[in-house]
Amino acid sequence: MPFDELNAFKEQLPIHFDESGHIRSAKDEEDIIDEMLDLFLLAYANGVNSVNQDFNTDIMPEIDTVMETVDRRIADKTWRERVHDYFLSGGTIGDIIRIAEAETHRDSNEAAYVTAVKAGAKEKVWHCMMLPTSRDSHIFLDGVTAPMDGEFYSFRGGSTLFPGQWGIAEEDCNCLCWCTFQ
Repeated sequence: MPFDELNAFKEQLPIHFDESGHIRSAKDEEDIIDEMLDLFLLAYANGVNSVNQDFNTDIMPEIDTVMETVDRRIADKTWRERVHDYFLSGGTIGDIIRIAEAETHRDSNEAAYVTAVKAGAKEKVWHCMMLPTSRDSHIFLDGVTAPMDGEFYSFRGGSTLFPGQWGIAEEDCNCLCWCTFQ
């Protein structure tokens, strides 16, 4: 995950918010959306590049696949719609950061997975950051190997091809897990 880019985004984000912590204007909302799109495209590139390095390949993503990933609907909304909803409802900087972190993580992991499939990977291994805030369900998966088309299963219910794709906020938000591929 492109932590430097995510941190840079979070550092400059306050310029778009007023003293009470709400987005200043429609122009600020547009700027935030542009900056988030740049961040998500960098996250996707990060996922592609990490697998290309591991497999010594030069796989280039197709723009349609990239945009389909970036604009994926979760809980029937795109990230752009969620930012707009927060703008209309007086959402705070924390709301925007939560979207940025979750989407950056999801985009990077999905890019890595798609690239690994193209590179001919046969299996994937789940890795957890093992932080004090790591979920028990993610710690449980640390080191678990699955075939590329197989799913990882949570003891809380649900399954996913890779981290960030549960489609359940309680499993996806603030997740820092990743997969390596073999």
